[in-house]
Amino acid sequence: MVPTELKNDLHRMVDETNDPLILKEIAALFAALREEGGAWWDLISEEEKEKIELGRAQAAAGQTVPHEVVRAKAQRIIGKKSARQ
Repeated sequence: MVPTELKNDLHRMVDETNDPLILKEIAALFAALREEGGAWWDLISEEEKEKIELGRAQAAAGQTVPHEVVRAKAQRIIGKKSARQ
């Protein structure tokens, strides 16, 4: 997807959203991502931080899953969702 299409999709989603909590979360995340450094880290929950740290530790220990395996599993899940819709 080219940047113009992405921007148009984001604009549309924001325009269609009336939930102030969602809009505030999106604005905070966008602002944090544009800043230098790790400001986004301060925006995520402790549970999210723990999961990230667990993932880092598992990767350091060599406990990873090849990209192809993850992609195949995601395709199976997406395929099941598409069939239900």
